[in-house]
Amino acid sequence: MFQGRRFITQGVGDTIPLEVQMFLWSLLDNLVEKKVVELDYIQVFELLGGSGKQQIIHRQEEPHYQAVYQFDNVLTPLHSKLYVIDDGGHSTMLLCDEY
Repeated sequence: MFQGRRFITQGVGDTIPLEVQMFLWSLLDNLVEKKVVELDYIQVFELLGGSGKQQIIHRQEEPHYQAVYQFDNVLTPLHSKLYVIDDGGHSTMLLCDEY
């Protein structure tokens, strides 16, 4: 899962910097590579930012998994919720309102 072709929606391309997109994909790659947990077909990323800090919460429902990442000294913190959905052949990163 999450090893096929990868796509992003226009909303992600327009609002999420490439560096952040690449970081989110790398989080999935690490889970796949290290087999930390069985992956659900839908992964959730919440980006919470303010006061020069950025927090990224990565979670899935079944089986339960959650990891939190914190970054300081961020010039433009983001506030958004994204999904990455795998259909077996490819994965798509989209904003929650594009679901």
